[in-house]
Amino acid sequence: MYITILIITSLTLLIVLGFSYLEIRRQTKPRIKIYFPDGSTRASYKAKEETNVTLHIKNSGRLTFPKPAATEMTLYIYAPTSFQLKKLEYGNKSETTVNDAPAGGIFRDMRYLSMTGTFDLFHQEEEVVTVLMQMPEKTGKYTIKVPVTSREGDLGIHELEIIVT
Repeated sequence: MYITILIITSLTLLIVLGFSYLEIRRQTKPRIKIYFPDGSTRASYKAKEETNVTLHIKNSGRLTFPKPAATEMTLYIYAPTSFQLKKLEYGNKSETTVNDAPAGGIFRDMRYLSMTGTFDLFHQEEEVVTVLMQMPEKTGKYTIKVPVTSREGDLGIHELEIIVT
């Protein structure tokens, strides 16, 4: 009888400690939002147009304490191969090396530009990134994928929609 109560109490304590640990980890991870200048995740461009696509990256944080910073952020801009990626600018830096995405997975048939470990975002701070790209010839909806990592861990894969008219 006492052994059963001891086992049930021990298991309950382990479960409570496990959930507490997971919640603390969730609260200490930054929350990043990526959007176009108008605040949406959808933008429209003309076919074959060479344009600067501006993205805002913001550490929106949480309403409660703590308000963690995202440090040494790495950001990739993945676009379908029908887009011609030319240059990525952020702050006073520029990146022009376009790479093919690894085969398979969600990035199949995509190319990317990257910025690695170049900036930190504190609570409610924002960085503006500009991508020079030429839009595809075909009209339609295209998805741009933006995976973000930092020293604090994976901050998600953000999806933006570009409508080519």
